[in-house]
Amino acid sequence: MDMELVTHVVTIALSFGVGVPILNKALRAGDRLAALLAGSLVVDGVEWVFWALYLYWPTADPWINDAFATACRIGISISILCLGCFTWLTFRPQSRTAAFSFWASLCAMTIGFLGSGAVGDWRGFRSDHVWIWIENLAQIGVYTWSCTEAKLYYRDARKRAALGLADPVLVNKFVLWGTYAGSYGTVQLSFLVSLASPEGYTELGSFDILLTLIGISALWIAFFPPRRYQAWLRGTTSTDG
Repeated sequence: MDMELVTHVVTIALSFGVGVPILNKALRAGDRLAALLAGSLVVDGVEWVFWALYLYWPTADPWINDAFATACRIGISISILCLGCFTWLTFRPQSRTAAFSFWASLCAMTIGFLGSGAVGDWRGFRSDHVWIWIENLAQIGVYTWSCTEAKLYYRDARKRAALGLADPVLVNKFVLWGTYAGSYGTVQLSFLVSLASPEGYTELGSFDILLTLIGISALWIAFFPPRRYQAWLRGTTSTDG
């Protein structure tokens, strides 16, 4: 059994299965922040589709394969920028530093993409040029920023929840968002490390698979927490949501 193919199928299904309901709910409610977070996951599902097509499309035409890989690469950046915009507007909407961080990340990803393309590496697989490092480090930076902001907010909100001043279920969303961002950021770091290795990128490892599933599961629980999970967080035995 091709475990990498299985991982692609499962991850694509979960990305859309988690992201689309959240996005639909957010759009109906006019919640742009939830829409950004859900959009990040939906776009990530799209780029996983392109990556699977790159690996498994039954053709020897390198142009088609390169197009799939390039589309995947663009999708990754769009997904991460959605997450970065969510982080900025959720945690520090009035901060000039946060705004600068978001726009700087966008510029770095764009420069990295165009720079590597200028040397013939539209797929983004050549770590011997600085461009791929600029792009990937910017992506990892956004994931790290999002994870850090969520965890910091959770730390402070947990104290209020202990005093009965905040809903534990709402507070728990932040640690779950941080888990999602941290998991995906670690996968992106693993990809960059593999590019720099003598063998280059080969296939998804069990570590990457596990982190991806953890990230998606965390986001699902954040938006669709089971009733028993909510009751556990609130320290009750009731299963009412």
